[in-house]
Amino acid sequence: MKLYKKDGLDIIIKNNPKTPRMAITCHFLVDKPEKYAGTYGLFAKLLLQGTKSRPSGILLDLIENNGIEIDVKYKQDYLCTSALFLNEDFELATDILADILQNSTFDEFEKEVHKMKGEIQSELDVPRVKATDAFVRGIFSDHYYSNSHTRITEDIDKITRVDVEAVLGQIAGARKALTIVGDISDHDALAAKIEEKFAFLNQLNLKEDLVAPIAPLTENKILKVAKNDVQQAQILKGWHAVNFNHEDYPKIIVMNNILGSSGLSSRLFVELRDKKGLAYTVRSSFETLRRGAIIYFYIATDPKNIETSFESFEIEIKKLQTDFVSDEELKGGKENVLGRLEYFTQTNVQQALTYGYDWIMDLGLDYEEKYRKMIENVSFQDIKDVANRYFTRPSLAAVLAPEKSLAVLD
Repeated sequence: MKLYKKDGLDIIIKNNPKTPRMAITCHFLVDKPEKYAGTYGLFAKLLLQGTKSRPSGILLDLIENNGIEIDVKYKQDYLCTSALFLNEDFELATDILADILQNSTFDEFEKEVHKMKGEIQSELDVPRVKATDAFVRGIFSDHYYSNSHTRITEDIDKITRVDVEAVLGQIAGARKALTIVGDISDHDALAAKIEEKFAFLNQLNLKEDLVAPIAPLTENKILKVAKNDVQQAQILKGWHAVNFNHEDYPKIIVMNNILGSSGLSSRLFVELRDKKGLAYTVRSSFETLRRGAIIYFYIATDPKNIETSFESFEIEIKKLQTDFVSDEELKGGKENVLGRLEYFTQTNVQQALTYGYDWIMDLGLDYEEKYRKMIENVSFQDIKDVANRYFTRPSLAAVLAPEKSLAVLD
């Protein structure tokens, strides 16, 4: 793997010999909050809706007829465009990618706004999504990470086409990486070609970070969301944690796997689903972002089990805080984490997405190897320590259920 730093555009190239399809991704670090929630999401949706030289129909036909897969994704910390294509279609695929980034017309703006409203409303009709929306808004209160579906609904009519058109200028000056993975014989020649084709991204305007930090929770809090037409209560309970830059990060990863993210073998699944019969779906998640992280529990259960679910969460936490996990659990947790890493970095496009993300997050190009070693070094005591460190912090819970069932939380 080679890195080329080219006047504000970092180019990463990795040769995977004898692979028939090449992947290219372009990651933009999002380091400026949206003026209105939903602006970056609209920008991402409109990038494939036509350019100055290729109207929407022509662009989509060109992509489909040549078997090129193009995706645009926006998350809280970054925006990424990716393309997967046959090696012989390199020129065409990179032309299209450069074209949509530089020359998108955003002519479908009004249509996409209307479509986005409908999609959001449809998703919020799903109880789990509605509960998660309340949880996210609560745990990231007053931070742009709280730009959930309901917040976008509040802001979307304020967004103008000019706001969307300005997004590329906002992110083009931030940290970015263009990553190519495939059968590449001459790294230097390819880097020069990419630098020329994407020269419009050769700008860097790093500014002092003025984004307010995520406000810590100061007390335990429960958000109640009444919905009388549901058969199951949706419960989320979470705590602020640390992200990938902290020494506790790999310890929490392994703890979370043992606790509730490894499916049928996880403690929450075995204890709350199999033994107590509280739910069909129960898990824990550890979500890391550039400016923070959260670890949380989720369960969908009969409304009569709301109190029992919270009590069961506490029982499983106490076990981690007071008892050492078994040799088998620790080994299995590590193997599960590393197995997932291996699974999700097999293809050229998966590797390009991983290396580009690692780079713009300041993790380095060798982070995957460092990550493996950190996971392998997690001990029994580490699991116990992080359980005591983070599950004793103030928590926030969101509970969606019929109004009469929420009375137990008063």
